[in-house]
Amino acid sequence: MRPLDRPQDLFLDIFAAAPTRDLEPGEVIISAGEPATQVFNILSGVLRVTRTGTDGRRQILAFLFRDNFVGLTATDTYFFSVEAVTLARVACCSRRQLDLRLAEDPKAEHAFLNMMFRVVEDMLDVVFSLGQRAAIERLAVFLLYLRHWRRLSDHLADDTDPLLREIQVPMSREDIADFLGLKKETVSRSFRDLEERGLIRRLDTHRIRVDDLTGLRQLAGSWDFASPRRLTGATGPPG
Repeated sequence: MRPLDRPQDLFLDIFAAAPTRDLEPGEVIISAGEPATQVFNILSGVLRVTRTGTDGRRQILAFLFRDNFVGLTATDTYFFSVEAVTLARVACCSRRQLDLRLAEDPKAEHAFLNMMFRVVEDMLDVVFSLGQRAAIERLAVFLLYLRHWRRLSDHLADDTDPLLREIQVPMSREDIADFLGLKKETVSRSFRDLEERGLIRRLDTHRIRVDDLTGLRQLAGSWDFASPRRLTGATGPPG
């Protein structure tokens, strides 16, 4: 089911006839400090949300996938940057158009607020899942995070769908390190450790096959993610 077909995402109809923009890897669509005049819906590809400290160190706050919405802030300027990880396409809409849409339709406003609550809950899910974890456990969490988002993006109701056995990892080891708060060398070593334990197999640089999902979940200390973002007809424990 696509987002515009789901009542909980009613406000996304503003993107139905919106112009689109194709992005190259590394291309920026939002820069911290610029006026927050646009919002975006991701149609394909993967993007990253980043902030850079005064010491020049980068922190990746989130990766964004198909159907994710980004660009709204509580102020008139962006406090984060967003750039493409892979080839991507986004639909672009003015912030004013979104404001008008929400002001004229209470149902759309309610759907938007629910979406924002889900975003906060998803972020708290990630913080909880990564907190107080060793490096290899953080990487296990990250792979489950990617599996979770593939399930959502591809609208796979069945957690045992064979497609979920393979995890796409389009981001670089440096990106993963900056998301997990690790060094790049530690990320590479943790991938080797997961493989030596028989939990995963690296098919190539950007594809991982999960050989022992139960073991990966046990190591991560969670059943994927427990946020209330659910798929219709989903079975098994929260995922």
